[in-house]
Amino acid sequence: MLIELAVSFIATLAFAVVFNVPVRYLLPGAFAGTIGWLIFRSLGSTNTAIFLASVGIGLLAEGGAHMFRVPVLIIAVPGIIPLVPGVGAYSTMLALVKGDFIGALTTGAETLFAAGAIAVGIALATVPLRLVRKGGARHVRKTAHTHITSFDSPKR
Repeated sequence: MLIELAVSFIATLAFAVVFNVPVRYLLPGAFAGTIGWLIFRSLGSTNTAIFLASVGIGLLAEGGAHMFRVPVLIIAVPGIIPLVPGVGAYSTMLALVKGDFIGALTTGAETLFAAGAIAVGIALATVPLRLVRKGGARHVRKTAHTHITSFDSPKR
């Protein structure tokens, strides 16, 4: 397990470099990816584990973004890299090339569910905290009041 954590740290750090994350924020992103991988492996490597690990990464990214005063994506995007179902996408394409359409459909659906679990987990962790921090309903942008008139109304 220690080797997996080291590899997830290095992989997250490498992807953060590829994504041009500023140097001083490389370690928080790598830390978020490592903690996310730890949650994922501790809970059994299922889609539920991916979801909960994504929630954990989202919460870490929100906390790190608030602490370092950076956008959440600087920490969250590198953090989710170890959870991305790349093998599932590859297996889906391989099954399609081989003509195994049932296998491709099965693997593709599992891959889409994993990707959806990542997206929903990050969203559930970040959106409510952002709304609370910004003031809730008061922060929602108001639209301009428009006056709708009919064509047969008298001119003023």
